Amino acid sequence: MQLIADSCSDISLETLKTMGIEMIPLKITIDDKDYLDQHEISSEEVLKSIKDGKRPLTSQANPEDFTKVFLKYVEKNEPVLYVAFSSELSGTYQSAVIARDTVLEDHPEADITLIDTKAASYGLGLIIERAHAYLEEGLDKDTLLARLEKDVKAIRHFFTVQDLDYLAKGGRLSKGQAFLGGLLNIKPLLHVEEGKLVPLEKHRGVKKVHNSMIQHLIADNVTHEVHITHADAASQAEQLKDKILAETKVSEVEVSTIGPTISSHTGNGTVAMFYFNEGV
Repeated sequence: MQLIADSCSDISLETLKTMGIEMIPLKITIDDKDYLDQHEISSEEVLKSIKDGKRPLTSQANPEDFTKVFLKYVEKNEPVLYVAFSSELSGTYQSAVIARDTVLEDHPEADITLIDTKAASYGLGLIIERAHAYLEEGLDKDTLLARLEKDVKAIRHFFTVQDLDYLAKGGRLSKGQAFLGGLLNIKPLLHVEEGKLVPLEKHRGVKKVHNSMIQHLIADNVTHEVHITHADAASQAEQLKDKILAETKVSEVEVSTIGPTISSHTGNGTVAMFYFNEGV
């Protein structure tokens, strides 16, 4: 079975290639020029454009992108599994649905499975990493899909941004207007609810928002697979990592940068934390 991801998993292109995962890139537009996520533009370039006062725009992968990739494997009689970015945040999943239906018209025997994870960034990335591990285990399709269904329900996202107004203007923030404005140094804590970005809490300063993240980890009794991502906020990400290792049962924390498409919406100064709540 061929595993397919899109670029909103925030797994690096190099890592995806190492794991043998095909990646469908979304598109980013800056100054009327289009770039393929990760292939033609980096997170650093996106964040620099934001610092320069530009507003990167993003667009979904289109059905033709998926049709081409699906056919490459269908014509070799190889099953396809696409683990997708939240359909609540992008039309990319729907493009894959259109492509699958198009391919099935000419290849009714094709085995194409699509999973709408309702996840984003490394929340999606962790699910994809597990899908890859299940395939490496040699699990049969039904068992693999049952495990992924549990993983989709168990994934947790918590993140804070430097500029909530920037995120809201991008149209990806739900219930956000009540959080806009406010006092100096207020740091929002957000999460993902049914695939949508939703404000959860407000805290005064980075230290308190990190403390809240820690409390969520402790409440969920997490001991493994915590991943932190950041956009131009490496020191804050490392501070959060150190705090997790010092104050929870978690023994290992990975840190990476947020990918170009997600950075286009969160802006500079974002720090996010992802893990599975195995107790659900």
